[in-house]
Amino acid sequence: MIKADCRYYRGDKPCRHGFPCDRCDRYDHIASHVLVIKCRAQGDVLRTTALLPGLKRKYPGSFLTWLVDPDSVELLQNNPLVDRILSLDLEGVLPLAVERFDALVSLDKEPAITALASALPAARKFGFGQDEHGRLVVFNPAADYARLLGMDDELKFRVNSKTYQEIAAEAAEVDYQRDEYIYVPPEGAGRKALDFFRRKRVPKGRINIGLNTGAGTKFETKQWPEKHFLRLIGLLAGNLKANIFLLGGPREKPFNASLEKKAAGRVINTGTDNSLTEFAGFLSLLDVIVCSDTLAMHMAIGLKKKVIALFGPTCPQEIDLYDRGEKLFAGAACAPCYKQTCEDGSCMGDITAEAVFEAVKRRAGGKA
Repeated sequence: MIKADCRYYRGDKPCRHGFPCDRCDRYDHIASHVLVIKCRAQGDVLRTTALLPGLKRKYPGSFLTWLVDPDSVELLQNNPLVDRILSLDLEGVLPLAVERFDALVSLDKEPAITALASALPAARKFGFGQDEHGRLVVFNPAADYARLLGMDDELKFRVNSKTYQEIAAEAAEVDYQRDEYIYVPPEGAGRKALDFFRRKRVPKGRINIGLNTGAGTKFETKQWPEKHFLRLIGLLAGNLKANIFLLGGPREKPFNASLEKKAAGRVINTGTDNSLTEFAGFLSLLDVIVCSDTLAMHMAIGLKKKVIALFGPTCPQEIDLYDRGEKLFAGAACAPCYKQTCEDGSCMGDITAEAVFEAVKRRAGGKA
């Protein structure tokens, strides 16, 4: 007897426990089907994983599907609470056309995604959809606060004190218990980093500090000045005798090359061509990570690292470091602003290297 309602059922081939079904003791009945639609912004995808424990508590025995952008699939692949990942492309979306869900949680606001969320059949829907005139709407009243945050700058910048995780839980109508991100890099993720440490003969017994120098692809305004990085490198090397690592992606290649040259042997450049998995491997070997509000910050939070996060144009109150880090925000009169470019840049420039150094020293603990 084939048990198509089993969590492990494949249909086109034996499941990981083998076949036939009637002689299998691993049968796991699916009680309900839940769809999470959170596609955009890799950092936002990672922090939305904090919603999963609440969803599993609300829907015990559920089979959870997550629809996500192709470039974020890697961040979810080993997540133990995600039963199926669908990529936001034709091959990923087509199966949804014939499925029906018990609950659908839609947390993106882009028209194409809200239109899809509105079109898919589900017994209950939470979050954002689209009406017949192409306008953003909420499926449930509890999601209205999340919608208002996008419309009301005063609410978002000055009044709101809720973290993203609280806001998402409220919109999805799940109990908020300050659940953490769930990020599990694949086996062997640290292989490249470990080999790098051996080749570079990184001194043991010292604190390993990572400086993620980038500002992401959307907000140039998140960039901390080069002179501040150089000053911080001097303080870390001179006072903590730390191993200092430069982190970044392809966009940071010239920036990090310049820092490496000017730092004169006091930093180790990890390269800017690492995959997400390889990047996670480097983060896993570090004790403290200094970064702005970027994907690296969210990956470090997911890996339960000590994080010193620098905030300028974005809202620090929406970020939860889970008591392992510190948020530095100079509080310029114009910040936060969520502007992508700015000629002033004082919101980040006013965060001094000395302030960052003191935060690192506090979090370094016994290794400092």
